[in-house]
Amino acid sequence: LPPTSNYFSHAVEALQKEGARTIASVWEKGSFTSGVCNALPALADQHGMTLQSEWPVPTNPTSENFDNITNVLAKDENNPDVVFTCVYSAGCAEWIKSLRKSGWSPRAQVFTVCVGMDEFVETVGTDVQ
Repeated sequence: LPPTSNYFSHAVEALQKEGARTIASVWEKGSFTSGVCNALPALADQHGMTLQSEWPVPTNPTSENFDNITNVLAKDENNPDVVFTCVYSAGCAEWIKSLRKSGWSPRAQVFTVCVGMDEFVETVGTDVQ
């Protein structure tokens, strides 16, 4: 794995080239997850993007921990072009559960660790596409 400061560098660069301008981040309290998301202010600045909000959540978050975040980000004035979600596997499924409850789907979503994991795909079903 790349260092946490570079973990999202290619994703930020590619999304900026596709027209993304605003970022929100959600991060679970943990050394890897917080380290990866803590690099986003510099990456956003480097690529001329705006990090408009950062949302820490507790270790092992539940959908209830995410519900206020999804409801705030769903509002037109807060809706980012991309959400970077720095959480471990269980948190990924809970984030998706909260998105379902809110009826909101980010235009682009980038995760840290869960996307290639079989258990994540099984848990969220077609929402992973």
